[in-house]
Amino acid sequence: MMRQIPDGVISMMVTPMLEGGTVNYGAFYQEIAWCANHGAQGVVVTPSIGEFATLSEDERRACLITCKEYLRKNFPQLFTIATIATTSTESSKFYAKYAHDLGYDAGQINPPYYWVPSEEGVYRHYSEVAEMGLPLVVYNNPRLSKFDIKPRLMARLAKIPGVIAVKEVKTDGHNDLEPLLQAVRTANPSVKVYTTYRAFLYGILLGCNGAFANVQTTPFCRKMWDLAVEDPDWTKGNMRHMKEIHLLMNETFPRGGEDNPYHVATTKMYASLVSGIPMGNARKPDGFPPDFPFHVYEERLREILPELYKLIL
Repeated sequence: MMRQIPDGVISMMVTPMLEGGTVNYGAFYQEIAWCANHGAQGVVVTPSIGEFATLSEDERRACLITCKEYLRKNFPQLFTIATIATTSTESSKFYAKYAHDLGYDAGQINPPYYWVPSEEGVYRHYSEVAEMGLPLVVYNNPRLSKFDIKPRLMARLAKIPGVIAVKEVKTDGHNDLEPLLQAVRTANPSVKVYTTYRAFLYGILLGCNGAFANVQTTPFCRKMWDLAVEDPDWTKGNMRHMKEIHLLMNETFPRGGEDNPYHVATTKMYASLVSGIPMGNARKPDGFPPDFPFHVYEERLREILPELYKLIL
């Protein structure tokens, strides 16, 4: 029976690695438990910050298998999402069927990357992958995939049977999020819309369903969500509290992606420092060089993190 994707916070997990670059499954399990214990209602296995593009097919399959087994035994309440994005429709169909057979609740999928596809090609891509039977989360990250899913196309995708949600990485509330939300709500009101943690406050104000949040931001996004649920009419003054969390969270964990050549490594470093779980370095060429000044980031985080935690206690 298909489960409904929950409103609230879905944690985008990094893939922990040992010094030699192999997957650290012990730390992976700790990360899942940390997300669950800090308010996540679901997790995404091997997303972009989980280095899916640098994992071999065997490694991706092993991550999906072992994480699903651990989740089934220890946190069956969590909504489980497998990243199934690849450079081709056929390989994405392969991972969609594989995740479906393992019992994942949904698959997160970007448009095919490297070559820039046509709008019609992207539509056919999602339509064919959806035929594998795995519910889909459409992930729009145009600076990395090189294809921007505009509201008109997103409305078409929302009508595909099996598409259950959208994750939008852009942060402009008026120019990006509001048109997206309107397009999806008009096309198919049952499809849910989630923002990145960097735009979570805007998303809440616009009526989005939650955030797909980088792992280290999970407890802070969850607090914002709880404040919004507690005060849906904005009569208790929770908005000011939410704004304080949002501003300090974005200051603490600055924007990465295309603006930071070490984005994956930085995210893993922050996730390690916040959770206390050793996530390791990112794989080459995305990892930190040996002489990277970790202590500068660590000192800054240790200085500012207590202030952020005060806002959620």
